[in-house]
Amino acid sequence: MALNAITTTILPKLPAKLQQYFCSDVEPLLRNNVVVGCGGWTNNACESINHVLKLRTQWRLTHLPDLIEKLRSLVSAQFKEADRALLGVGDLTLRPEYARHRITIGVWKTMTDRQRQRAVDACFKLQLPTETSTSTDGDFHCTYRSCAGKKLNQRKRPRAERTHTAKKPRTD
Repeated sequence: MALNAITTTILPKLPAKLQQYFCSDVEPLLRNNVVVGCGGWTNNACESINHVLKLRTQWRLTHLPDLIEKLRSLVSAQFKEADRALLGVGDLTLRPEYARHRITIGVWKTMTDRQRQRAVDACFKLQLPTETSTSTDGDFHCTYRSCAGKKLNQRKRPRAERTHTAKKPRTD
């Protein structure tokens, strides 16, 4: 079902500007995140961010504008922490495959805002998969992911590999 159909049938009547923003800006980003496969987000991570939000609200009910402001401050703090990781300071570090994007503090201070934004975008831009898989009849095309549909930390044994079962101790 197309997202425009979802916003018109399932969701309550939305203001035109909000619907336009959601369908043109937010929805493509959500789809890209799903396609890229940000599968590292687990239920523990969800519970963790829920706990952070509850701490921000001091475990009390808040009005929606206050909650939005608290969420905005939390997200901006995460962006600042990501910038610190790019500089090699702070609590977070870049993965080894992103280490080439690291910038020294001296270079960062000399950069303009636009140059900084380009450096951040180059480091944190999602890489969409390029391989596609086609159905046998040629009607369906989708991005190919070698790890799709597999449980984490499982390996495939070669068919001829022997399995090892511990022998029972003899009781004579």
